[in-house]
Amino acid sequence: MTMVLASTAFDVSSQSNFVAYWGQSSAGSQKSLGEYCGDSSIDVIVMAFLYQFPNTKLDLSANCRSTFPGSELLHCPDVAADIKKCQSQGKAVILSMGGAAGAYGFSSDDDGRKYADTVWDMFLGGSGSQRPFDDAVLDGVDLDIEGGSTAGYAAYVAQLRSHFEASSDKKYYITGAPQCPFPDAMLGSTLNSAWFDMVFVQFYNNFCGLDAYPQGFNFGQWDTWAKSQSANKNVKLYIGAPGSQSAAGRGYVDASTINSIASDIRSKYTSFGGVMTWDASQAFDASSWGQSVSSALKSGGSKKRALEPLQGRFISTRSANVTAGAMQVKLELVEGSDVYISDTENTFGFHVRIQSADQPIRQGWELHIPLPVGVSVAQASAQAHNIRVHDNTLVVVDGSSINENMAFAFRVAGQHIGNEFGLPDPAKIMLYTTA
Repeated sequence: MTMVLASTAFDVSSQSNFVAYWGQSSAGSQKSLGEYCGDSSIDVIVMAFLYQFPNTKLDLSANCRSTFPGSELLHCPDVAADIKKCQSQGKAVILSMGGAAGAYGFSSDDDGRKYADTVWDMFLGGSGSQRPFDDAVLDGVDLDIEGGSTAGYAAYVAQLRSHFEASSDKKYYITGAPQCPFPDAMLGSTLNSAWFDMVFVQFYNNFCGLDAYPQGFNFGQWDTWAKSQSANKNVKLYIGAPGSQSAAGRGYVDASTINSIASDIRSKYTSFGGVMTWDASQAFDASSWGQSVSSALKSGGSKKRALEPLQGRFISTRSANVTAGAMQVKLELVEGSDVYISDTENTFGFHVRIQSADQPIRQGWELHIPLPVGVSVAQASAQAHNIRVHDNTLVVVDGSSINENMAFAFRVAGQHIGNEFGLPDPAKIMLYTTA
């Protein structure tokens, strides 16, 4: 058998990739792999699942039912043809191992290494006697480990990597799909010790999911892991999202919301690689959720235009008049008698008033207010506004316009606040508008 080593145009370093799981027909029915690959929205398809190992068993729902003679191992010539079609269109096709249901796992590192050899021969660049997808060569392997033992996976990845390095024919990828609580209970130690190219964090069915954005959404914690603990410091992290309301128990958000979240995360974290969805049958239905999210990623999302740093000065009332770029914007930070200040409760409040002198700032803006050095803000609130704390900066996000006069009150709480807090320096405040 002559292997078909299709080369792909997929760019793992991009921040605009859209990844879709395929194979389980979670919506009740699904198109063929080839049909989904005809959609330019998708950059990577993850085939689900190799649900039993090391005694290999595949399940691709109704997409493949035939088996090798005298065996339970699927033999899928039609899927093989679709894999090659996908790769010819510049898409990467990866096989996912594990899933929420199945009997899988290793008892030792040696088991992991041996099974890596098996996977190399059955699905990748090796030469096994029974290959479920014939001469089609997949682009890598995904670990969606949600049960069983944690043993052997790092050794498994290392052994696969040794095959990758010995083969110069094409680029292969290792990906993982942990749950968002950090560290992941099943993959945590493997993620720390093995080299992953992409990590599709499942931000759903958990307290840290998309429905907890911004306060409870913990992409920043994963970014810290990527840059400080991961074996690959350039690993790309993906926001894993349900493709529809019925795709997960919780965590679904509509396309407009996830586009806004992805734009925010992309602007803050260089580890961001794009969005992953479970699954193609849900995301690419009549709602066109997948197409909308992919389109926003590829257009740069809600692209921010940074205005010039606000130039202002303190006056005796602890206010400041400022100018932002070509727009005349009056910004005042006011500490007044109606603002809550408490030494005992470690809280501090202040008002911010913004006035656009010549033209309104339309259709969305962000205000970034650096906090004084030495304080640690644990909580922040501003009535009727979306506010979070990131890198000791208060970030206020609003989709409305700044018209003649807008005012809002902050209350912050944490360590070393109280009367020692003082007003933030208005000269360091940044105002952003969305293009």
